[in-house]
Amino acid sequence: MLDRRNIVTLAAATAAMTCAAAAAHSQSYQYQQRPSITYQPPQRTQPSQTYQSSQPTQTFQSSQPTQRNPSSQPSTSSTTYPSSSTSQPSSSSTFPSQPSSSHSSSTSSSQARPTSSQPSQTGPIQVLPNYQPLDSKALAQNSARCLNGDKSVQPEASISGCNAMIQETTKSLAAAFYYRANAHQAKKDFDKAISDYTQAISIDPTDADYLNGRAEAYEAKKDLSRAMADYDKAIQINPKSVYAYNNRGASFQRKGDFARASADYGEVTKLSPKNPDAWAARCWVRAAGGREVQQALSDCNEALKLKADAPDVLDTRGFVHLRLGKFDDAIKDYDAALKLDPKIAGALYGRGFAKMKKGDKAGATADMTAAKAIQQDIESEYSKLGLR
Repeated sequence: MLDRRNIVTLAAATAAMTCAAAAAHSQSYQYQQRPSITYQPPQRTQPSQTYQSSQPTQTFQSSQPTQRNPSSQPSTSSTTYPSSSTSQPSSSSTFPSQPSSSHSSSTSSSQARPTSSQPSQTGPIQVLPNYQPLDSKALAQNSARCLNGDKSVQPEASISGCNAMIQETTKSLAAAFYYRANAHQAKKDFDKAISDYTQAISIDPTDADYLNGRAEAYEAKKDLSRAMADYDKAIQINPKSVYAYNNRGASFQRKGDFARASADYGEVTKLSPKNPDAWAARCWVRAAGGREVQQALSDCNEALKLKADAPDVLDTRGFVHLRLGKFDDAIKDYDAALKLDPKIAGALYGRGFAKMKKGDKAGATADMTAAKAIQQDIESEYSKLGLR
C-alpha cells in the first residue's frame, strides 16, 4: 500500500508523464468552412487548412474535483478551443520513488513557488490567476520540498512546495475534465460534455479553451444564447483567442448577423493572416450581407493567393461577382469551382442564375435543376440572400 509520501511522489511523476502524452496528442484547431450559399450554416466542417489551437495545461492527477455549481448545469432545453491560448506543457521526466536530499535542500525561487504567490486555500480548490505550469525539474524539486523527508527544508519552503503541487494537481484535474468532455462531444453526448466542461471551468476559470469547448456543446444543442455568453467570456479572458473569435463569428453567421460575423472573422485575419479559411469566411459574410461586397472580393482574392484552386473559395468569389453584376466573371469562377468539385449546389445554382441574367434560359434551367437535385432548398437560400 502506498503511503502519503509515495502518493505525492507518484503524483509528480504522473504529471510529467501526462505532459508528454498531451504534447504528443495535442489537438489542432480548424477553421469553419464557409458553406456553399447557405443562409443558416450547418455545424462547422473540416477545412483544409488547420490552425494549432493552444491547449490547456495537459496533466492528470487523481485529486477530487470541486462540487459543481448547480446554476452552471446545462438546461434540458438546451458549442473548439482546439485551440487557442496557452503554451504546451514540457516533455516528461522520470522521477525517483523517493526524492534525493539535494532536491530537498534546493531553494531556487525560479523553480519553487513563493508562499506569497501560492497562498493556502480554505475554500474550494481552484487554479490561481496567472498560474504558470511547472516544468519537470520544478515538479521534482517542489515535490521534494513538500515531502521534506529528511526535515532539511524550512516549514515555509515546504508549504510553498506543497502549494505548488496542489496547483499543478488542480490544473491537471481541470484538463482531465476538459479532455473527457471532448470525448463526450465526439460521441455527441452533449449533456455530459457540458457537465464536464463546467467542472473544468469551475476548477480553472482562467482557461479560455474550456469555455470555447462548452460553447460548442451549447451550439450543438441549439442554445445559442449560452454559447454566445461563453464565447464572450473566453474572449474577455484571452483577447487573442483565434478559436473564440472564429466560433463566435460562425454563430453570428448562423443567426444571419453578417456584420458582427464579419467583425469577428476580421479579428481572425489579424491574428492568423496566413490562414486562407479566415479570409474566405469574411469574404462570404461580407458578400452575404450585401454591404461590403467590394471588400469581400479583396478577401476572396487574398484567400486564393494563400490557397489557389480552393473550390469553396472560387464558389464564394463567384457569388461576389453575382452581387457586383459581373456575370461573366461569376460564370468563370463557378466553372473553375465545379471542375474541382462538381457537387457544389451553390456553384451550380449561382452559375444558373448568372446564365439567366445573360439570357441563356436553357443553360440556366439545366444548372438550377442540377443544383436542386443536390440541395432541395437551394432556391430558397438564394432568395433569402436577395437573389431572385
